[in-house]
Amino acid sequence: MNKTGGSKTSLFLMEMIIVTLVFAWGTAACVRCFANAHIMGRQTRELNHAVAIATGYAEVMRGTDGDIDSIINVFPDAVKGDDSYFTMFFDNDFNPCSPEDAVYASDVTLLPNGAIQNMHIKIARIRDSNIIYELDATKYMNKPRG
Repeated sequence: MNKTGGSKTSLFLMEMIIVTLVFAWGTAACVRCFANAHIMGRQTRELNHAVAIATGYAEVMRGTDGDIDSIINVFPDAVKGDDSYFTMFFDNDFNPCSPEDAVYASDVTLLPNGAIQNMHIKIARIRDSNIIYELDATKYMNKPRG
């Protein structure tokens, strides 16, 4: 007349369901953390490359006479737009490439202002036009320009 056999089984089943739910919740939290870490790693990699590229453009402008032709001589893969603008394209590993294979683009605009040469650099992801990094650089010229 003792009916304790059924209640032990249902109690064990209930405990197993709770343990499974706790492990599922923990797994979901860990997967989310790993996904966020992957995204942050990609964004950091993009930002580091973009900063290095933009700094390179600014240093070349400061190391030359500041003219667009002297800057493009250092970057032979650059596509010149007009006398104050050029673009350069990069693949997924930030190596210079053709516009067809490009994942990233850098737009450089030179803005002369009397004896000061201003340069605005913008590096963006092409697929979503998301700007990764922007930099403004200035160089004092010995004589006024445009």
